[in-house]
Amino acid sequence: MQEFRKSYSSIKPDILCLPDVRAESVLFFDIETTGLSKERTNLYLIGAGYFSEGAFNLIQWFADNPSEENYILDDFLAFSEGFETLIHFNGNRFDMPYIDYKAGIYGYENSLDSLKSIDIYTLVKPFKKLLGLQSLKQRDIEMFLGVNREDPYSGRDLISVYYDQVRDPDEEKLRALLKHNEEDILNLAGILPVTAYFALKDAELFFDDIKKNEYTDYHGNDCIELIFIYHTSLSLKASFNSFNEGVFFSYDNGEIKIRIPIKEMTLKHFFPDYKNYYYLPMENMCIHKSVASGVDRRRRERAKKENCYIKKSGLFMPVFELEPGNHTLFKDDYRSKMNHIEYDDGILTDKKMQDLLGPALIAHLIGQ
Repeated sequence: MQEFRKSYSSIKPDILCLPDVRAESVLFFDIETTGLSKERTNLYLIGAGYFSEGAFNLIQWFADNPSEENYILDDFLAFSEGFETLIHFNGNRFDMPYIDYKAGIYGYENSLDSLKSIDIYTLVKPFKKLLGLQSLKQRDIEMFLGVNREDPYSGRDLISVYYDQVRDPDEEKLRALLKHNEEDILNLAGILPVTAYFALKDAELFFDDIKKNEYTDYHGNDCIELIFIYHTSLSLKASFNSFNEGVFFSYDNGEIKIRIPIKEMTLKHFFPDYKNYYYLPMENMCIHKSVASGVDRRRRERAKKENCYIKKSGLFMPVFELEPGNHTLFKDDYRSKMNHIEYDDGILTDKKMQDLLGPALIAHLIGQ
């Protein structure tokens, strides 16, 4: 077993971005294993990062062969006892259960159980669509924030490198193994500022302007879109944009732009008081009971939530999960969370719509 230590004065405690958390109480950690199955693989490297005397320190425990996994685990668990908060990436699904299983195998008390656990992957996941992240891998979040990484390997790539190192120890292979884990730890601290973007969930948006844009697309079709422009006092590290369900969202230096498509569609308006309606299967429509006396009983049935609707064709715009009181809501399916309203130019001066649409989109994209 080998132990390696480094210190980085360039990484300051203020990178934490976590209120009510003392920097000296935080432990970052990441593990490297010979596979995903905790029952059939081995733990060969554990990296931990922590703040001390204003600097960020790295300690790595490396097993020279798989039989030493108990030694590196024992040392790591003993070291972790002095901390209060544990920060990791996707550790809830992999690292934590893996450590817990191995601790049980060797009869060790799992000291991680007593620490407050923060999984950055779990925190970011609801914001994937809003931030326009292609995936939720740590590398993608690093790219989003402009955090540099030199290591070209994935954990899977390095499994064969580790086995080669066990058979034929070599400084170059060892450096590659340590470098990957080192950058995972350092960049785990580097991507913590992504938590600042979570404030978009409750950020106050101030409406600035609305524009109607008529244009011709690549296929020669005439198109209409509305551009809603807001500003917020929220200051974020990097600009970003995303495209979801035909809607473009962008943030740049406090300015938020939302481009809403206006489309020719046939949608359904669902009546909430469905018990007062009959559904006509042959006509695929519903009618109110008050006007159903002339309809043959064999051609009608009690309406259900899913089929109590009327269809309408025309120009519609999405309003997400917003329920503006002055507009009739339409959907393509009863279970859809996306609401639409009929479009007319009166929306350009609809103050309530202007104030509520931006926050409604954000709430929709983060799944509220």
